[in-house]
Amino acid sequence: MSRSRFNRLLVAALMVVLFPSAQALSVEPKPTQPDPVIEDPDDATTEEGAAPILVSVSPGARALDPVAVPGAFCRSDAKVCSTVVDVIARDLTLSGFFKPLDTVSFIADMDRESLTSTKWEDWFNVGAKYLIKAQVEGAGKGNYTLSFRLYDVAQKKTIEVKYQEAAVGAKNVRMATHRFVNEVIRAITGMPGPFGGRILYAAKTGSHTKGVFAMDVDGYGKSRIAAGETINMLPSAAGGAVVYTSFADGLPNIYVDGQKITKDGRAYRGARMSPGGKVLAVAADDGGQCEIFLMDLEGNIKANLTNHWADDLSPNWSPGGDSIAFVSNRSGGPQIWIMGADGSNPRRLTMAGYYNSTPDWGPGGIIVFAGMDEEGHSDIFTVDLAGNINRVTQDQGNNKDPTISPDGRHLAFVSNRDGRNRVYISTLDGRYQFPVTEKGGSYSTLFWAR
Repeated sequence: MSRSRFNRLLVAALMVVLFPSAQALSVEPKPTQPDPVIEDPDDATTEEGAAPILVSVSPGARALDPVAVPGAFCRSDAKVCSTVVDVIARDLTLSGFFKPLDTVSFIADMDRESLTSTKWEDWFNVGAKYLIKAQVEGAGKGNYTLSFRLYDVAQKKTIEVKYQEAAVGAKNVRMATHRFVNEVIRAITGMPGPFGGRILYAAKTGSHTKGVFAMDVDGYGKSRIAAGETINMLPSAAGGAVVYTSFADGLPNIYVDGQKITKDGRAYRGARMSPGGKVLAVAADDGGQCEIFLMDLEGNIKANLTNHWADDLSPNWSPGGDSIAFVSNRSGGPQIWIMGADGSNPRRLTMAGYYNSTPDWGPGGIIVFAGMDEEGHSDIFTVDLAGNINRVTQDQGNNKDPTISPDGRHLAFVSNRDGRNRVYISTLDGRYQFPVTEKGGSYSTLFWAR
């Protein structure tokens, strides 16, 4: 591919980042489930949840377990009680492991049951494999006592998990419930759930401005990180620090926790902090082309990791910090490459696709990326270190900007499949996909905070 043609594609990709619109490989699709109807989280306020351990499995690799989640034993505000039950059912659905049963089917007399007393046959007869009960107590003045229980209906026993008792303020009700559900998922699958984590993203704040924001994994608790009369984009995080690119001073520079660290006049196109939080891998314009550099947290460039005639960008660290994935056109069209943390042994990973971009590296040597075809349609794929590609999305609109969860079992990405640009949570194999933002928005460049 000629330099001019690649630069035209690069400009087009940058415009997608700045003001996203639509952005695919020929790989057999994975089966997907229809999108469920999920309540709108966009107007929600921010609120702050010994069993046998099974072999760790991934969602999508097993049938969904039916679970009953009845209304809470409510000795407090009805709204708080409803929130607790809604969070439990929503988290279980988004996890891709469970299918909450329709409450209309329940036959148990809840006036005769309690947090610790259960008529097992009433729950077995509606098809529940597991049962979760919640109790909320509090005087309605902002302090609540939450109690949860997980039951194995078939075995007629309680499964003890962590965080099944919590005394919290109003702002922590949702978080306390997330913590409990994470432990439910650990008890059943061997690994905790991802809820309570944060997803960073960029979004338009005006006709020519963008900001960097964060939200909870379930789409609630949105907060602003960087905004103003400029363009802020490409957020990422490690060790509690947030890194992003901003045009606040005219040229795109790298900021760490709101402080500009680059001052050398280069045009920076994103950065990722190493897992240890000590150095950055940055893509910058160096003499008319994109190179990937190693930089310390004071903005000092330590090494040119690519040093190649081709354009190299979108660096992303492996979980162990010993390798970097990136995008390069050195073999023709933009493809996903990997190299050592010192730039050694660069190797092309994807061998198909017209324009592959935005790699994000998860545990187990899995990299998720977006692949765009010649017609401009974009889909989500994963690739392992042997180059084996799996399709996550197909015939579901345009899908872009994927990011992988820290445990490697879920993805988040942006999709316009129903005419609205929304954030979706998916199992790694794409079998279960759920929107977590109900209203459409200009979401772009997601990053699941580690």
